[in-house]
Amino acid sequence: MKKILLLLSLSITSLVFSQQIELRDKKFYIDGEHIYKHKITETLAANPEALQLYKKSKRKESIGGLLLGAGAGLIIGDVVKGLVSDVDYPSGFTYVGAGLIAVSIPILSGRTKILNKSIDTYNDSVKGNSPTLGYNFDLKVITNQNGIGFNMTF
Repeated sequence: MKKILLLLSLSITSLVFSQQIELRDKKFYIDGEHIYKHKITETLAANPEALQLYKKSKRKESIGGLLLGAGAGLIIGDVVKGLVSDVDYPSGFTYVGAGLIAVSIPILSGRTKILNKSIDTYNDSVKGNSPTLGYNFDLKVITNQNGIGFNMTF
């Protein structure tokens, strides 16, 4: 009976810590519950490789979006300037804007693949496919007014 209870408690404990991330419609879900983007970094912090890939994806999204917005702004500003005044329309701003848009396309194209790889890396580590759990384990000795104790984080 003790063995059955031990196995049951260990299996329940493993289910509590096995939170897998799903990405549906550009939203993150953990066990069917919607998780916001600021919480996903806390969840991915358990796996440094997955967190690094997630940050790389977000960095690519930011840089690509900035270049795309700047390029579109330069082109639209040049079109408005050409309509309002007697200046030749395709000036240097249009060409620079088109160049910025062209540069942003390859930057933005790889971000979803890196994001999916980040989620897959995290899910693989949670499933137990990862060979070691060494970097996720932390053991501290703590003392306070109540006495001495151990703090185990994994």
